[in-house]
Amino acid sequence: MTDVAGKTAFITGGASGLGLATAKALVAKGAAVILADVDGDGAEAAAELLRSDGAKALALQLDVTSEDSWAAAGAKAREFGPVRILFSNAGVGGGSGPFEEYDTEVWRWNYAVNAHAHLYACRTFLAEMKASGEASHLVITSSMVAIVPPPISVAYISSKYATLGIAMALRNELAETRVGISVLMPGMSATRIVETTRELRPVEVEVGKAAATSQAMQGVLAGGMSPDKIGARVVQAIENGDYWIFTHPEWKKMAELVTADMLGAFGTSADPEYRGDDIDGLIAANGGRMFGARI
Repeated sequence: MTDVAGKTAFITGGASGLGLATAKALVAKGAAVILADVDGDGAEAAAELLRSDGAKALALQLDVTSEDSWAAAGAKAREFGPVRILFSNAGVGGGSGPFEEYDTEVWRWNYAVNAHAHLYACRTFLAEMKASGEASHLVITSSMVAIVPPPISVAYISSKYATLGIAMALRNELAETRVGISVLMPGMSATRIVETTRELRPVEVEVGKAAATSQAMQGVLAGGMSPDKIGARVVQAIENGDYWIFTHPEWKKMAELVTADMLGAFGTSADPEYRGDDIDGLIAANGGRMFGARI
């Protein structure tokens, strides 16, 4: 559990969408915020809006795929205040079309933004958060599609699945520290992720069926949940120490179907004479914790 009042939060993708919405909810509770975004002008405009209401806010231009950009942002953030809340949130869509036809550069870019950037974020701030001894918190944005994958984008779905894996592993790793962790699993949210993806893609814009799919998803997301409501829930999770942040309960039935399908596939051992894996030994070898709790 982390009291956000008086703490400094570093938020990637902070110029708009879930990042900015969470920043608003944090400053309402007395936190200072650093809005980091590849759109530096957008981040500055958002920070100025917060400052005009009396908040302490800093804008930084940050390319989450660049170690050099992270180093520069980290140095400026430390001058502003010690980061005790880290919201690794920046994300892009993955494009569309059959898997075997994916553009290699789009695939690599999607993973660099949606998954690999969490390593850079933690490398920049997590050690200091641990060493401070203060109640701190890490939030990582995944997606409901990491659990219930619709047939839309292999790059996006698999990178968000990787993100969920990162958060689940860190839950165990951080269990003995004063750094809490949450994984945000939103459903459809009214953000600009489709437009941002279109603007930032490292190759030509999509055409034909792929372009039509992009436009259709833009329309679907426009009717999604308000980012402000999701941002408020994120802050509540930080304060309560919640690991899972499920904001769209209508996805629960589909998640149950996925889980039932997986569990139903367990049968007899491939080797009836094998004694079975030493699960207790595995847990003991890793500090006696799984799911963030001592087993």
